[in-house]
Amino acid sequence: MKLYDANGMIGTYTRERVPIAGEEQFFQLANRVGIEKSVLYHVDARSLNPMVGNKKLIEVCKRNQSIEPCFVLSPHYKYAIGWEKTEQQLLENNVRFIRLFPKENGYTLASNHTREMLEMAERLNLNVMLNYTSIYSDNGEDPYFDTLCRRFSRVPIILTDVQHLRNMMWYEYLEMHSNVYVEMSVNNNWLTYEETVRLFGSERLLWGSNMPFNHPGPSITMLAYAELSNEAKANISHRNLQRLIGRN
Repeated sequence: MKLYDANGMIGTYTRERVPIAGEEQFFQLANRVGIEKSVLYHVDARSLNPMVGNKKLIEVCKRNQSIEPCFVLSPHYKYAIGWEKTEQQLLENNVRFIRLFPKENGYTLASNHTREMLEMAERLNLNVMLNYTSIYSDNGEDPYFDTLCRRFSRVPIILTDVQHLRNMMWYEYLEMHSNVYVEMSVNNNWLTYEETVRLFGSERLLWGSNMPFNHPGPSITMLAYAELSNEAKANISHRNLQRLIGRN
C-alpha cells in the first residue's frame, strides 16, 4: 500500500515524551514502514514562533526530498513583514499547505487574522490544515468553523486528528461542505473507515501517521485491514493527498 502521510510534525518535542525523539529517528521510521511523502510542519512553528519554525522546516526539506512543507501561518507574519512578503515566501518555497494553530499562536478562529489568512490561501490555491482541537472545546465545536467553510468554499480545509467520539460532527462537516477533508490517524474505532466511506465516499479521507506522537503502525493497520475496495484504499492512502499537492 502506497503511503502519503497527511499529518506529521518534525523537530524535537520537549513538552512530553514522545515515541519518535527527533528528525533522524522520524525519517528512519518513515522509511521502514514505507511512507513515500510526508506533509510536515516544524514543532517550533507551533510551540515557539511560526517564523522561526518555518525557516527550520525549509532547512529540513533541503535535506530530505520526501517532505512536502506545511507552513504554520499566524499573525506573527503580518506584524513582522506584512502579508505581501509572506505570500512571496510561500511562493518562493513552493508551499502548498498551511496550518493554523489559533490557540497556540494567540488568536481566535473568528478573528480578522483568520479571515486574512484564508483569503491568502484562496488567492494562492493553498490547502489549509486545522487540528480538530482548534475547533473543539468543552463547549463543543466552534460554530464559526461552519461559517469559514461556507465563506471559503474553494479552499480545501483539512481537519487532522479527528476522533471517533466527535464523528457525528465531522460527519456533518463532510455532508455540508465539499471542501472539508478529514485525516484519520487517531480514529481507531472498529469499522470507522467502512462506515465513513459508505456514507461519503473515499475521496475526502486522508491517511496520516500523527508522528511523533504516535507510531505509524496502528494507523497503517487500520487502513490495510479495512473492508474497502482497493480503489478506496488507494484514495485514502495516497491519491487524495497527491491531488491536493498537485492543485494549481
